[in-house]
Amino acid sequence: MENWKKAYYAENPYKVETSQNGKKYVTFESVRDDQLNFSLENSKVGKVLGFNFPIHYTCNHACECYKKGKCYGCTGCYNFMCNQALYSENLAYFFHHTEREFVDTVNAKIIETGYNMFRWFEIGDIFSYTFFRDVMVKVALENENIRFWSYTKKYDIVNRFIEDGGVIPENLTIVFSHWLNEDGTYFPMNNPYNMPTSEFIPIGKEELTENVTHICPCSDPDVVATCATCEHPCYKLERGQSMALLEHSTKETRKRDKAVKAAHDRIKKGLA
Repeated sequence: MENWKKAYYAENPYKVETSQNGKKYVTFESVRDDQLNFSLENSKVGKVLGFNFPIHYTCNHACECYKKGKCYGCTGCYNFMCNQALYSENLAYFFHHTEREFVDTVNAKIIETGYNMFRWFEIGDIFSYTFFRDVMVKVALENENIRFWSYTKKYDIVNRFIEDGGVIPENLTIVFSHWLNEDGTYFPMNNPYNMPTSEFIPIGKEELTENVTHICPCSDPDVVATCATCEHPCYKLERGQSMALLEHSTKETRKRDKAVKAAHDRIKKGLA
């Protein structure tokens, strides 16, 4: 963490609360509201600029992945309080600035990094209809050479935008995220405009991949790939297409995850 942040949080400790799924989070009222935070290149996704909101304010709390704390945003480094504070700062910035100021700040970061790929919400989700229309769509329109994409369970926000006559830019891919519950039922998806979807495939349900058009190669131990070396079919999904995301990072998938990690290590060492 940058020195100024360490000093700020030492003098102004942020407020931590507990969500309905038992996970702790930093409230956006207790953090700075004067800047946006982005994630940069890492070994998993490569040179991709990422932006996150805190899941506890923005996700659809009706889905089982949130209620049972199975969402990736409820685990690992995403749960660190320092990261939670950064996500909450982003939301606080949105509350205290105009949409135009928000767009200008995102545009400036895109120019600064020179990246040509941008992911909205590694964790979190579209906060509001206004955020989608006046920030996400405008940023895409003003950066035609950049590929933007986002997974969402806020289906009604996107549907409303289309119903209102809005046109999603070609360089902005919105993927409706589908979740299979433990009882075999799907989280209900309202998808009248046939938006591309991502299908969560739990361990032991691999036969469900027969119903999709693409399978994420990065979760397949037989394919030596990471997001950084993949051709990114998920970012280019068209309407009517779907991407299967195989369950990982659980006790049941540990053996497969180990094989995937070994494949990733081979890439880093230049052996594949």
